[in-house]
Amino acid sequence: MVDFKSDLIAALFLISALGAFLIGFKLLSENLQKVANKGLRKLFDKTSKSKIAGVGIGVGATVLMQSSGATTVMVIGFVNAGMMSLYQATAVIMGANIGTTITTILLALGMSSMGVYFMVVTFVGIFMSMLMKNGKAKNWFLTIAGFGLVFFGLTVISDCSHHFKNNEIIKTILGTAIKPSFIEPIVLMLIGAVITAIMQSSTAVNAVLLSMVQAGIGIGSGGNAILYIVLGTNIGTCVTALISSAGATTNAKRAALIHFLFNFCGSVLFLIVLMIWRGFMSEFWQKIIPTPEMQLALFHLAFNSICTLIFLPLTSVIVKVTELLIKEKHVEEEIRITYMDERMLSTPTVAIAQLQKETVAMGDRCMNNLNAAFEAFIDRDSSQGEAIHAENEEIAIISRQITDYLIKVSGADVSVHDDQRISILYHALADLLRISEISDNIVKYTRTTVEKELVFSDNVISEIETMYGKLCDMYKMAIAIFETKNKDGFAELEKMESSVDAMRKKLIDEHIARLNAGNCSPKNSAVFINLVSNLERVGDHITFVAHTIEELN
Repeated sequence: MVDFKSDLIAALFLISALGAFLIGFKLLSENLQKVANKGLRKLFDKTSKSKIAGVGIGVGATVLMQSSGATTVMVIGFVNAGMMSLYQATAVIMGANIGTTITTILLALGMSSMGVYFMVVTFVGIFMSMLMKNGKAKNWFLTIAGFGLVFFGLTVISDCSHHFKNNEIIKTILGTAIKPSFIEPIVLMLIGAVITAIMQSSTAVNAVLLSMVQAGIGIGSGGNAILYIVLGTNIGTCVTALISSAGATTNAKRAALIHFLFNFCGSVLFLIVLMIWRGFMSEFWQKIIPTPEMQLALFHLAFNSICTLIFLPLTSVIVKVTELLIKEKHVEEEIRITYMDERMLSTPTVAIAQLQKETVAMGDRCMNNLNAAFEAFIDRDSSQGEAIHAENEEIAIISRQITDYLIKVSGADVSVHDDQRISILYHALADLLRISEISDNIVKYTRTTVEKELVFSDNVISEIETMYGKLCDMYKMAIAIFETKNKDGFAELEKMESSVDAMRKKLIDEHIARLNAGNCSPKNSAVFINLVSNLERVGDHITFVAHTIEELN
C-alpha cells in the first residue's frame, strides 16, 4: 500500500486513478468487442422466442462487451429496426443486468496491492500493440493493456481509500451527514443513481465501492447502507438507454422503458426488504461470504438474478404495461432501412453484420422488381411501368441510406478486417443498384413492344424465359455464398454465368439468322438485342456480388 504524504496528494492520486480506471475500462471494452466480433454476431443472430435463451444471450453479450449499457442500447437498436420483439428484448435486458455483475465479481477477485505488476501489464500491452501490424493481434494487446489499467487504477483507488479511512472530514461526510433514519436508504439509493447517471458506468461506481469496503470505510449508519447505493446504481444505468431511445420508434421507446421499469421495480423491492431486514448484512450476508468486497459483488449478482427470476414470468405483463404507457403513433412512416439503427454504431462489428443483412434485403427488392418488369414484358403489360419505376426510386433511397450508414460506420474505430468488409459492401451495393436500374430498361422495351405491336414467336419467348430462369438460380446461389461466406459454390456460379453469356450470343446469332432468312421483322431487333444484353448484364452483376466474398475473407 502506498503511503501518501498528505491528503491533497492522496486526493490527486484518487482522481487520477479513477480516470485511469475509466480509460482502461473503455480500452478493455472496445477492444474486447473487436476480438469477440464473431461471438457477438452469433449471439444476436440467435435471438429466439425462448425467454431463457434471451436471458443467456443478454448475459453472453454483456460479458463480451463488458457493458450492460452497450447491450441495452444495441437491443433498443434491434427493436427500432423491427428485428427483435419487445418480448425478446425484455429477456435480453434482464440477462444484460446479470452479465454486468460478472465484471464486478472479477474486480472483487482481483483486489490486492499489485499496482506495480498491473503497470507492467499495461506497458507490455501498449508496447506490443504498437509493434503489431495485424489488426486482431493489436486489439488483443490493447485488451490486455485495458485490463492492466483497470486493475492498476483499482489498486490505487484502494490505497487512497485506506489513506482516507481515518480522515475525520470523510468520516463525518460519509458517516454522520445522513442521520440514521427512515429516509437514509432512499437518500443513499438516490445518490447511487445520480452518480451512476453522471459517470455513465455502474461498473465504475461499484469499483469505487469495492475499494471503500475493502479499506473499511463506513457509509451512513453501516449495516445495509452500502447496499442501498448498489441498488441505486441499477437505476442510474438506465439513463443511457433512455437517452438512446429519443427519436426512435414507439417499440424502441418501450424497450428503454422496460429496462427502466425492471431495474426500478427490482431496486425498490429490494430496498423495502432491506429496510425491513436491517440486520441482513451483519446477521446473514457477512456470515456466509468471507470478504467485504465479495459480499458486495455477490449481492449485486444475487439481486439481479432474483429480480430476473421474479420478473421473467411476468414478461407479457411488463410489455402490456409499456404499451399502455407509450401509445402507438399512427403516422405515415418514411422509407427506411430495416436492419440497422444508429444505436448499433457503438459496436461497429455488429453494425457491419446488420449492413450485410440490409444489403441482402435490398438485393431481394431489386430482384423482385426485376421479376415484375420481366413478367410484364412476357405478358405485354405496359401498365406496370409506373409501379416498377416507383419501386426503383424507393430502392435508390434505401441505397443512399445504406451508403450514409456505411460512411458513419467507417468513421468509427474499426479493425482492418472490418474496414475491408465496409469497402466490399460498397461494391456489392453498387452492383445490386445496377440490377434495379435494368428493370427500368425492361419497362421501356415492354412499352415499345406494345406501342409498335411487335410480335415474338413462342420459341423465342421460351428461350428468353429459360435465360431469365438461369439468372434467378444464379441470384439464389450468389446470395447463399454472400450470406454463408462459403466459396464452394463459386465454380458452379461461374459455369452458370458462362452459360448465360453463351445463351446471349446464341440468341443474337439466331436472331440475325432469322433476319437474313426473312423470318423476322427488322423492327424487332432493337428490343430483342437490348433485352438479352441487359439480362446478360444482370448475370455479370450477380457474379460480382458473389465474388465480394473472396475479398471479405
